Amino acid sequence: MKILAIIQARKDSSRFPNKVLSKLCGLTTLEHVIFRTLKCKLIDTIVLATPNRKEDDEIARTGKKWGIEVFRGSKEPLTRFYEVVKIYNPQHIIRIKADCPAIDPEVIDIAICSHLSKNAHYTTNTIYRSYPVGYDVEIFSYKALTWLHYNSHHPVEREHISLKFEKFCPFPINHFGLKTKNNNLASLRLTIDYKEDYKVMQILFNELYPKNPLFGLKEVKKFAEAHSEVFKINSHIPPNAGILKDFAKVN
Repeated sequence: MKILAIIQARKDSSRFPNKVLSKLCGLTTLEHVIFRTLKCKLIDTIVLATPNRKEDDEIARTGKKWGIEVFRGSKEPLTRFYEVVKIYNPQHIIRIKADCPAIDPEVIDIAICSHLSKNAHYTTNTIYRSYPVGYDVEIFSYKALTWLHYNSHHPVEREHISLKFEKFCPFPINHFGLKTKNNNLASLRLTIDYKEDYKVMQILFNELYPKNPLFGLKEVKKFAEAHSEVFKINSHIPPNAGILKDFAKVN
């Protein structure tokens, strides 16, 4: 297998409980993520990776309902990723977050093309932001993910998977981004991590989803230009708010 996408999901969340099961236009956030990931053209296999706990049974049932493979393993995200990778033995692994219901399959395919064309070990669009939060894509080679597993020791590093790469990545980082000038998209939060995020996504989906269930960056940009007040609801939340809060909780 060449390209494996892992959707990481679990029910509990200290910042917004049950966020991946929150509803948007009749589907859960997780279902939107699965639906959009299935539309990618360059992914060979999709695995929904969730902890092996009773409280996550509903998440596992969702994956089976949509016909994708489901893995039950460790509660700790990095360990769970590594468990999946050891079973499927892919050349490259895409990390998909289950709280990003507007993720664009075209952006994921662009990331895969960039990753493969440069023979990269780690590709991302998150270090120098040009895409909205919620359009995050990370791709690891088997070697890179294995390095992370054995060299990430802090609980927050193992929770957020790629955090160790920010300062200690042993491989050249392949970064891709938008080349548009005067880009204000990077300031938008299109994820669900806080209640304010959910309010924004409810408004966005209610407006765009009925017209096009696979609405992408062009539609988002047009909506943001016409309704900038909507994104003020969660504009006070920094892109790395979850990481900062987790560090504060541990320390």
